[in-house]
Amino acid sequence: MGARVNRLLDTPAAALDAYRAAGGYRALDELQKGTRTPRSLQADVASAGLRGRGGAWFPLTRKWQVALENPGPRVVIANGAEDEPGSRKDRHLMAHSPHLVLDGALLSAAALGADTVRLYVNEHAPAAVAALQGALAEATAAGLTHGVDITIVRAPATYVAGEDSAATEFLASGVAQPRTKPPYPAAEGLDGRPTVVSNVETLAHLALVGRDGPALYRSFGTESCPGTMLITIPEECVAPGVYEVVIGTYLDTVLANNGKGFVAGPARGVQVGGPASGWLTDLHVALDPDSVAAAGSTLGCGALRVLAKDHCAVDAVVSTSEFFNREQCGKCPPCRMATQFIHRATLAVLDGKGQVAQLDTAPTLIAQIRPATDCSLPGFPLAPLTTARTVFADDFATHLAGGQCGLVHRRRSLRIEGT
Repeated sequence: MGARVNRLLDTPAAALDAYRAAGGYRALDELQKGTRTPRSLQADVASAGLRGRGGAWFPLTRKWQVALENPGPRVVIANGAEDEPGSRKDRHLMAHSPHLVLDGALLSAAALGADTVRLYVNEHAPAAVAALQGALAEATAAGLTHGVDITIVRAPATYVAGEDSAATEFLASGVAQPRTKPPYPAAEGLDGRPTVVSNVETLAHLALVGRDGPALYRSFGTESCPGTMLITIPEECVAPGVYEVVIGTYLDTVLANNGKGFVAGPARGVQVGGPASGWLTDLHVALDPDSVAAAGSTLGCGALRVLAKDHCAVDAVVSTSEFFNREQCGKCPPCRMATQFIHRATLAVLDGKGQVAQLDTAPTLIAQIRPATDCSLPGFPLAPLTTARTVFADDFATHLAGGQCGLVHRRRSLRIEGT
């Protein structure tokens, strides 16, 4: 299977006339004219099997169903907060194909009968904001946003700001912290209204389904997860950048064909879903949620992270635990305690002073405190730690014995893009 395709990125960047000439906003036009119904769009999206691209791969129509079961007026949030270290796909998509994102956001609003849309964009993504501003001005002048209150809101560059309930809380109060759930935002979100929060790439795919129909959409990808996805290839590869690949393409194919191989020779391992995902050493795995899960990891948002051949795995795990310890928002004391515990335990291992018992305690600790926290962040350092202990056992054994592994210790903090 080939690794390169351009469904999301091969669209006119900011020219409304060119975008409409290619079929853009056609489904929205039909909905506004009454020649197409919201129910028919809902059916097409269900038939297409569109799943979210924010990292959880949750079917879009399930969120819609929850929102539709609750009385309106409803709200749509296009989530472009993009707070995953190493991920640049969303800001690249918004900057390159703003009308595609806007088209999808307006289609979601039409499907739900929503009268409010918020384009929630990372504050450190100026090119994305500028492109969306231009597209929104064109669409508004053309009457495409009629009846919808739609604005761009700059999201704070913090990890939790992209969590669904944190996004609704920020829009309501200016504080980006997750809230206790249930109720989930789709049932009760912004100002108590049913609020569907969708990643901007999800909405771009929605625009493709609206334009081309479910059959063409399903001609890409797998039966359980149709379509394409955007991935971010890191600087450890010869050709880093954002690429669109067909879901189900093998990871090693993507690394060879898109990334053009590794700069420093064969890598020790790869995380495919950002720093919270498990480490993979067998790279011949299909990039779809089920296959990656079967291999012991998560597909997430497709932000690849490479462990170079000379890089210590313990050092990589410490940079992960440090990131989540730093980025926890401070709201839930059990989360603060757990992320601090894991960071201190892994840092002690790196310094040759670690204890196996502390590492063994981490999974039990997370299981105990998770019900008392408002989001999933406290568990995020766990998969990289537990998988690394298995696939890079020698690194841990050497450091736990008080020795030095002889590999590179970068001591480099993970950062959200632009911070």
